[in-house]
Amino acid sequence: MQTSGNGDWARRELGSVALGDKRRTARLIKLCGRLAAMPESSINQACGDWAETKAAYRFFHNKNVEVRKILAAHQAKTFERARRHRTVLAIQDTS
Repeated sequence: MQTSGNGDWARRELGSVALGDKRRTARLIKLCGRLAAMPESSINQACGDWAETKAAYRFFHNKNVEVRKILAAHQAKTFERARRHRTVLAIQDTS
């Protein structure tokens, strides 16, 4: 499984998230990299082994992991990218 490119994306996109402990941010980046590498897969498949899967579920259930902080960092990066363009198309398919 090749995740380095996806890990780089996750680091750029979410590296600024402050979850109260740098290990949580590192876990977020690693987890997002794995899920980005295999977007069609379940968490179990994307993580590859039981230890990584267990770490992912612990991360998701950690009361110190605030989804709003993760989303805010992602939104800020999205806005930053959009500002570089005169026109941004937000196309969606609801079918």
